Amino acid sequence: MLEPAGSSETSVDVTPEVKASLRTESREAPATGQGRSDSASDQHRSAAADSGPSVDSEQTLPCIHCGEPTPSASDTAANQVFCCPGCRAAYHLIQGWGLGDFYALRDQAKLTGAARAAGQSERFEQFESPEYLGPSTPRVRNDGTCSTELAVHGLHCGACSWLIENASLRKPGILSARIKMSEHTFQLIYDPQRIKLSEIARLMDSLGYQLAPYDASQENHIHLENRRLLIQIAIAGFLAANAMWIAIALYAGEFTGVAADHRYFLGLMGTALGIAAVMGPGRTFFTGALAALRTWTPHMDLPVALGLSVGAAVGLWNAFRGSGHVYFDSLATLVFFLLIGRWIQFRQQRRAARAVDLMLRITPQHATLVREGQTRQVMVDSLMPGDEILVAPGESVAADGEIVSGETAVDRSLLTGESVPIQAKPGSQVCAGMVNLKSPVQVRVSATGDASRIGKVMQSVEAASAEKTPIVMLADKVGGYFVITVTVLATITFLLWLRYADLSTATSHATALLIVACPCALALATPLAVAVGLGRAARAGILIRDGSAFQQLSKPGYVWFDKTGTLTEGRQRVTSLVGSEQGLRLAAAVEEHCVHPIGQAITREAARRGLEPVGDGQLEQLVTGGILGIAEEHAIAVGNRQLMQAQGIYIPPDISAAAETFLGQGETPIYIAVDGAVVSLVGLADPLRENAKSVINRLKNLGWQVGILSGDHPSITRLVGQQLGLPEDQCFGGLSPEEKLQSIHRSRAQFKQVAMVGDGANDAAALAAADTGIAVRGGAEVSLQAAPVFIATGKLSSLVQLFRGSSQTTRVIYITFAVSLAYNMIAVAFAMAGLISPLVAAVLMPISSVSVMAVTLASRSFEELNL
Repeated sequence: MLEPAGSSETSVDVTPEVKASLRTESREAPATGQGRSDSASDQHRSAAADSGPSVDSEQTLPCIHCGEPTPSASDTAANQVFCCPGCRAAYHLIQGWGLGDFYALRDQAKLTGAARAAGQSERFEQFESPEYLGPSTPRVRNDGTCSTELAVHGLHCGACSWLIENASLRKPGILSARIKMSEHTFQLIYDPQRIKLSEIARLMDSLGYQLAPYDASQENHIHLENRRLLIQIAIAGFLAANAMWIAIALYAGEFTGVAADHRYFLGLMGTALGIAAVMGPGRTFFTGALAALRTWTPHMDLPVALGLSVGAAVGLWNAFRGSGHVYFDSLATLVFFLLIGRWIQFRQQRRAARAVDLMLRITPQHATLVREGQTRQVMVDSLMPGDEILVAPGESVAADGEIVSGETAVDRSLLTGESVPIQAKPGSQVCAGMVNLKSPVQVRVSATGDASRIGKVMQSVEAASAEKTPIVMLADKVGGYFVITVTVLATITFLLWLRYADLSTATSHATALLIVACPCALALATPLAVAVGLGRAARAGILIRDGSAFQQLSKPGYVWFDKTGTLTEGRQRVTSLVGSEQGLRLAAAVEEHCVHPIGQAITREAARRGLEPVGDGQLEQLVTGGILGIAEEHAIAVGNRQLMQAQGIYIPPDISAAAETFLGQGETPIYIAVDGAVVSLVGLADPLRENAKSVINRLKNLGWQVGILSGDHPSITRLVGQQLGLPEDQCFGGLSPEEKLQSIHRSRAQFKQVAMVGDGANDAAALAAADTGIAVRGGAEVSLQAAPVFIATGKLSSLVQLFRGSSQTTRVIYITFAVSLAYNMIAVAFAMAGLISPLVAAVLMPISSVSVMAVTLASRSFEELNL
C-alpha cells in the first residue's frame, strides 16, 4: 500500500495515554451487557490460551480501532470488534466527525513502518555527506572543532528554542548551540572527535525537530542593508533629539535672555550635532546629488543636498561668528525624517531580494541517486544528465527526465494547473516539480536547474520582471521640475537681494527659501500614503509587497484569472451520482488505500453519505485509467471508460447516457464496476469558489474587463466562464505557462493596465509579466515571489477590496501632493519677498509634513465589503 505524503512526520494513531485513560474509565464503570472489562477480557484470553479452541464458538479478531487481538463471537462482523468500550467510543467519535480516513492512514503507517525505520537511519547518515549538506557543510575551526548552521523544522516558540539549546549542551561533544528564531536556524559548534553531526540530527529528531541544510547567503545582503539603514536612522534620531533640546534652550533665550558665552557655547555644540547629522547619516543624499549632477538628471536628492549644504555652511559661519542663525536643529531633523522615508522605500523593495533563487523553493534540493544498485541522497545541483533517481510516492520530481521503471500517476498542477493527474509509465516524460502520487518510479535525468522546464519558467519570471519598466511614482515626476524650480528661484532670490541689500540679507533669504521649500513633505507624501495603505491592506488580509501596485490597480484595464484553485476550489469533489450507493461504498473500501485525488474524492463522498464499508478493501492493482481491488469478496474496478473496456466490463446504456450528460456539464465521469458490471457512475468536478460570480460582476462594474487563462481542458474552461457570465472568446484553456505569458504580452500591447490573478507556479511567468500579479492563498510559493500582491484571506471578495483600496490610496497620494505643492508655492513666495526669516522657515518647514500626515491618516481605505 502507498504511504501518503507527510505520514512519516505526523502520527495518526491514538496515544497510549489516551487509550489508557479510556480503558481506566471503562474498568471503573459498572459492568453491563454492552461491554467487557479489561480484566474479564484478560481472563477470557488466558482461559482460551490454556484450553485451546474455544467451545463457545468465539474467535480472536483484531480490534477495529487499536488492532489488539480480541475474542469475538463467530457471527460478529469483522469490522465491529472492539477490545473495550474506550475503543468503541473513540471509533464512533472518529466516524461521527467524518474522519474515517484515519484508519486507512493508520494501516498504511503500520505497513510501511519497517521501511521507514530503515529510511530514518539512512537519512541521519546523510548528515556526514558534504554532497547532501551543501552550504551547511561544517567548517573546521582553528582549534579542531567544527561549526555549521542548519535549518530547523518544527520550531514554534521560545520554549522550543530553550529546549533545543539546553538539551544540546547536555550532550557530550556539543560546545555551543544557538537558535535563531527569526530564521528558524540552528547555529552549532561541536567536537567531531566526540560526536558526529548525524548523531546531533538524531538527537533533534528525538526531541521532535528535524534538521536540514540551510543556505543563508541569499538573505545576508537584505539583513545587512536593513541593519545599515536602521543604524543610520538611530544615529540621526539621536543627533536630532539632542539638537532639538539645545534649540529649545536658545529659542527660550530669545525671550528670557541668555548669557553671550552660554549662547556661543550652545551654538557651537548644536552646530556640531547638525554637521554630524549632515556628514554622517545624511551623506547618502550627497551621494545621490553627485550622481544626479554627473548624469544631468534632476533628482530629489539635489535640493536636499543643496539645502543641507547651504544651511550647514551658513550655520557654521554664524556659529563661529557668534551671531545669526545656525539652523542645526532643522538640519538634524530633516536628515532623520528623510532617512525614515528611505527605509520605508527599502522595505517595499525587499521583495526583489527575496525573489532570488526561487526554483529551490518549489522543487526539491535533494534527490535519491541510484547507482550500482545503491541509493544515496545528493544535492540536485550535482546531478548530471544520464543519472537515475528514485522518486517515492508523495515526493516531488527533482529533475526533468524519463521514467525507466515503475508506473504511477503524477500531479502536474505545479506546472500546468491541470486539476486531474495523469498516468505515467516507462517512457513517459516527467518534469521537475511534478508530484508522484502512487508508486515508486525510477527516472533517468535529462535536465536540471536552469535547463529544466521549471527553470525556464523561472527565467521567464526574471526576464519579465527585468523588461517591465518600473512605474515612476508621482514624486519622481513632480520632483524633477520641483528641483529645477527651487534651485532657480533660490538663485534669483539671492541675486535680487544681493543687488538691493547686502550679502548677509541675500544669503538669509535664499537659505530661508531652500529650507521652507525643502521637499521633505514632497518626498514623504508617497511613502507615507503607501505605508498607511499597506498597513490597512494587511489588516484586511491583503499583503502587498510593492507599493506601485496601488497606482497600477487604480486605473481599470484587463484582469486575467487562472481557473484551478483561483476561480474554483482546486480540489476534485463528487458532484453527481447515478446508480447504486452500494457501488460507491464498495469503491470507497478500495480507494481508501490510494492517495490519488480521485480516490480521495470518492472516499470523502462515501463518508459524507454515511456509507461505511463492512470490511477492509484490498487494492490489488494500479492500472492505466484506474484501480482494481477486492471488497467484501467482490471484484471492484474504478476508473474511466477506457479501463472498463480494457477489462471487458459491461456498461449499461443508462450509465453511458449519464456519462455523456456529465461531460456536457463539465464533470469527469468515473465508472464503478462490481463483479464485471458497472453499477454506479460518479461525476467529479472542481466547483466554483464562494462569491466568484459576484466578484467578477463587481470588477466589471469598476471598469475592468475579465478573462480566464487556464491549463485545464478548454471545454471545462469555457463552461466555468459560462457560469461566471464571461464570453467564450475570453476563456482560454489548455495553455502552457509559456502560452499564458504570451497572452499577457498581447494584452499589455492592447490595454494600459493588465492584472493577473493566479494560484500556482504555472502562473509565475504570467504574474511577473503582468503590470500587477495577484497570488491567492494556496498557490505555490514561487507565485508569491513573482506577484507583488498576496490574498492571505483566500477569499475572492478581497479582490474587490484590493481594487477599491488601491484607487482610494492613489487618490490620497494626489491630495497630499496638492497640499504639499500648495504649501511650497505660498512659502516660496513669502521667502522671495523677504517675509520669512530662516528661523521662521525652520519652524514652518515641518508644517507641510504634518499636513500630509494628517490628510493621509484621515483617509479611509480597504474597508470591509459585503458581497
